[in-house]
Amino acid sequence: MINTKKLNHLSAFIIICMILGSVLTSVSTIYAQSLEPDPLFLEIESIYRGDKDYKQLPFVTEDPYMRSKNGPTLKNVVHKANKEWIKKWIDNPTAMIPNARMPRLMLSSDDIDAVIAYLESIADSSFPKQEWDAGLLKAEDDMTDDEYDKMDTLVSGGKAIWGRARCNICHAVKGKGGAVGVGPDLGRVAEKVNRDWLYQWIKEPRGYFHETQMSRYRFTDEELRKLVEYLMQDWDFKPEEEEGEGDNGEEETVTAEVTETEETVEAVVDDGPLLVHEGTLAERGKKIIEFNRCFVCHEIEGVLELLPVKRQKSEKETTNEFEKLLNDVRCMTCHNIQGHGGTFAPELTHEGSKLKGEWIKGFIETPDIIRPLLKQMPKFNLTSEEAQTGADFVEEYFVSNEIDLDSFANVAPTDDEISKGKEIYDAKGCKTCHTISEGGIVGPNLKRVGDRMENGFIFFHLKDPHHEVPDAVEPDYNLSDEEATALTHYLMSCKDKK
Repeated sequence: MINTKKLNHLSAFIIICMILGSVLTSVSTIYAQSLEPDPLFLEIESIYRGDKDYKQLPFVTEDPYMRSKNGPTLKNVVHKANKEWIKKWIDNPTAMIPNARMPRLMLSSDDIDAVIAYLESIADSSFPKQEWDAGLLKAEDDMTDDEYDKMDTLVSGGKAIWGRARCNICHAVKGKGGAVGVGPDLGRVAEKVNRDWLYQWIKEPRGYFHETQMSRYRFTDEELRKLVEYLMQDWDFKPEEEEGEGDNGEEETVTAEVTETEETVEAVVDDGPLLVHEGTLAERGKKIIEFNRCFVCHEIEGVLELLPVKRQKSEKETTNEFEKLLNDVRCMTCHNIQGHGGTFAPELTHEGSKLKGEWIKGFIETPDIIRPLLKQMPKFNLTSEEAQTGADFVEEYFVSNEIDLDSFANVAPTDDEISKGKEIYDAKGCKTCHTISEGGIVGPNLKRVGDRMENGFIFFHLKDPHHEVPDAVEPDYNLSDEEATALTHYLMSCKDKK
């Protein structure tokens, strides 16, 4: 006899699954095809931020946050990480990296071996290798005094490069840092990666993963070797020691060497709890990858896409010189341009109407500390010609017709106005947040603001501090034109004493 009640429950369950499947498919389609945002959201943003006049750019910006895949390509992952680490990662990602976004798939050990076998089958047969000093490949306790001193010198140099490149802005190390939130925690990177892969990755990030959010720093071979040594040898990048490890309580470091293994060609016969039983080890691995929809987040050779994917332009398809620079350095990982990109660093949409061209070039080439609290731009080792290309483009395209630069274009600050402006600066308590000769560190440093900012923009900003950044913490003092003019003259006088 048919149980009507159970049948009704089953029917309801099937209907719910169909609705949920439809919703998930729609969401996946939206993310895969990068459709335009809902007009309602754009209208709300416009009301909140105000209408901004944009100058049409000669290219479509490449938003690093709208890439087709959330995860990196798996083409050569077996050259990137050692096999034991990959096995542990697939088994339990968050146990290896606390901020990992990859879900735990609950695969058996045999299933994980099958997945790795498929990843080995699609990898390049070889990977570029560097010549390393034999002493650097030894365990620390096995090094001679000279070998240790050489290693220590390289590590110290790498630590300085790490600081100048501001790597900790994107990458956390054992939970500390990573304010931008785009890079993985590097607290265990030394046990994960092959040093040859690490060298190539830092040198040419987009050569391995075209849609990466990481910048190319143009490091020299010497700088690359120092940075690699710092990441491979310093204890900050190795797992924490656990009680009972090793004979003396010391942790045994796993050497990240890539071993070449041949694909198993015999059919696997296993009565255990396998997800897929048929085929060679690699064939089973491919089916497991497809079953778990790994291709939704990763580009995996030989695995068909479920939905159409919009990919970013290749370097060969990029013709504009500034666009090449923008994508190579990945400026939009931190900066926003015309509503696209990151929010960590200042928006660049109108920077050409705010900043002086000569200062822009110098800052791109050798960044100065403007915002003392964390938001400091890395040094990308750009050439003078590249910096000039950036400055010229910013001055031509990142401009606003609302900002009147002509009124103060040829105005020299007078002693009388400077004195009045200084009094207003002190009376309003500006030094609570800003520094000239002394003061706070919440706001930008104003010691050389006269060299940095266009005179007209200083006046414009003083009159309406929230026009460009509506949620800025700077108060609006409703200054009169006379007060704003005096304060503008004072800030114009704050220049480098040459």
